[in-house]
Amino acid sequence: MKTRNRPTRLDPRTLPALAHRMKLLRLTTGLSATDFARENGMGRAMWHNIETGFSRIGIDAAMTLCDTYHITLDWIYRGHDAMLPHGLAKCRQEVDQTTEPDA
Repeated sequence: MKTRNRPTRLDPRTLPALAHRMKLLRLTTGLSATDFARENGMGRAMWHNIETGFSRIGIDAAMTLCDTYHITLDWIYRGHDAMLPHGLAKCRQEVDQTTEPDA
């Protein structure tokens, strides 16, 4: 039986997938990790842990990102991107095509 070589897709609910989405979000803003953390009321180390998949973003920080970037908790935690603003969705697709998940 032949198998096709398909790109590996992360389960969107896993910590590595969430971390990948957080990195994509930051990259679409054009901010460094330090500046992104500062602008969103987080410490650099906290953001680093979220973006690298060491820890899951807390609900308060996630709500801040939702309010600031008009994203949804469904996208942050589950990867559902149907309600993303068009500009962010397009940017995310472009960045996602050039970025591999770190998992």
